Amino acid sequence: MTNLERHIRHGGETLLRIPGLPSKVKRDLRDLLNVSSVHPSPKSEQAVKLLGLYERSVKIIATNPHRTNKMSHTAEQALHKKLSDELQTLITELDFEGESGEVLMDIRAKLLVGVTPDTLLELTLEVLRLVVEGTTHERKQSEQFFEQLNSSLATHLKSTKQSIQQSQSYLSHRQEMNLEFNMLMTRSHKILEKEQDYASLKSTLTPLLSQLTALSERLTHAEQREKILIERMEYTRNQAESLYESTHDYRCRLEDQAQRVLQDPLTKVYNRAAFHNRLELEYHRWIKNQHPLRIVLLDIDNFKSLNKNFGYSAGDKALKIIAKTIQKELSETDTVARFCGEEFMIIMPDRAEQESYLLMQTILRQVERLPFKFKDKHLTITLSAASVAFQEGDTPEEILERVYHAFQTAKKAGASQVSWQ
Repeated sequence: MTNLERHIRHGGETLLRIPGLPSKVKRDLRDLLNVSSVHPSPKSEQAVKLLGLYERSVKIIATNPHRTNKMSHTAEQALHKKLSDELQTLITELDFEGESGEVLMDIRAKLLVGVTPDTLLELTLEVLRLVVEGTTHERKQSEQFFEQLNSSLATHLKSTKQSIQQSQSYLSHRQEMNLEFNMLMTRSHKILEKEQDYASLKSTLTPLLSQLTALSERLTHAEQREKILIERMEYTRNQAESLYESTHDYRCRLEDQAQRVLQDPLTKVYNRAAFHNRLELEYHRWIKNQHPLRIVLLDIDNFKSLNKNFGYSAGDKALKIIAKTIQKELSETDTVARFCGEEFMIIMPDRAEQESYLLMQTILRQVERLPFKFKDKHLTITLSAASVAFQEGDTPEEILERVYHAFQTAKKAGASQVSWQ
């Protein structure tokens, strides 16, 4: 790519990001960039067209600056809301306890009420600081555990080596004593066969009996040493069992942590990261088998008002109950995840279209029948839904974009809306 080509592309992409431009100008600009990449034309001609689009854009902005400023302000507000919602979702996915957990809940309460852009930045930095501190604490705990594990293993190996060496030494001593005992017994038998006189027999056997007595004492000492060795080996075995229990507990903690990484701590269903993983798996299955595959977006109607009027604890309670209600209606092959704030995503593989539609309607009815009561006031909570099916050529990114577009279109009509594609 030449320097002029880079400038043309950079200039076009910069102009595309200007808020308030008519869709016709943006469409012409995209056509120019696409044509230049697919069907190369003289660079001077492309530059002239780009300058013409810049001229049209300047005239539009100059003749109607208030509209541009208003749209820019609207875009900033939308971005601010999106960032605030994303931060709330992130906080609900963090499983912190103690003082850090209380700070996160306080930040979330502020976000639900609404904050200025500057405050949002400060709260974001505070959340990042807590995440870094939590990660550092977890890393230090892991390092401490592995240091203890290495120390225990070193002690265990040293003790085992000593026990083996002592066992070999004791075995050698016992073999020597057995050999000596056998020799004494052989000599005794020969003397008994040879000697006939009692006095002579007595004088001959007396040294042998002394040797047998000494040998017996040595055997007694050997038994005591072996008893101590057995006690040491028992201690080593207890150490090994303790080490096994420690590693088992740590493995359980890691498995629990791995589960919590994929689980929304509030609702106990999958979180967004786990949803993307599951969607990717189902997508590859769908490419291979071409079975029906559909996703459903469920959104709690007027959830912001619920938080504002009854507090975020009421919103949390509603989220937990609704998540449990949704999960109760699904099969093991389906997947439900809390996607963002008050939004849930469902993956429905291997279901006929009519079956999927009836299931979605059942979920909507069951949630609407839930007997919510906050501050002695009975409430009916409803859901709006959008659903799209995978079609040839679709990707997970495209299907998510389509379901969000379908949902936004349906939501304009009010609450309890359904879009089915």
